[in-house]
Amino acid sequence: MPNLIKQKNAASKLMEFGIVRHTVDNMYHRNPDQGERRFQFQGQGKILIALSQEDGISQKELATKLDLSAQSTAEFVNKLVSKGFVTKEKSTIDRRMTIIKLTEAGRESATKESQKIPEFLNVLTDEELDQFTNILTKINSSMYNEINENNSNLFKKTQKTIKEHFRDWFM
Repeated sequence: MPNLIKQKNAASKLMEFGIVRHTVDNMYHRNPDQGERRFQFQGQGKILIALSQEDGISQKELATKLDLSAQSTAEFVNKLVSKGFVTKEKSTIDRRMTIIKLTEAGRESATKESQKIPEFLNVLTDEELDQFTNILTKINSSMYNEINENNSNLFKKTQKTIKEHFRDWFM
């Protein structure tokens, strides 16, 4: 069984984080531009960020890298093409492959997308980010189980909300 004092310390740090995060969010987002479409952490935004790190990769490689289905990747890429953020061209090596490249507008949008990632995450290494993600996944799973055990209808509603409204964030 975990140490009660360590649990209390972790709980207080979690509450402190919530308050500080709320304060920082308010400080930077008091009057957000309502007209701006936000890609933040969504499929299209993730594709832009991935291409900014490794431009000119195949659509299949992109899907694999982001753990997306081929269908979702194609859908997101086509939307980005129509917005002028990426181009698609057949590979000169293998005509069956489609290569995805950022346009200048796409590169600018990718830069904006990467700036939307909370700055407090910049202090973590890749290893720490993996650990943090795993810890949050474990906590979320525990809370989902608690919701399901106490109110299966609320659990189904929560799952539906996440699936419908936040689907792209987790792809």
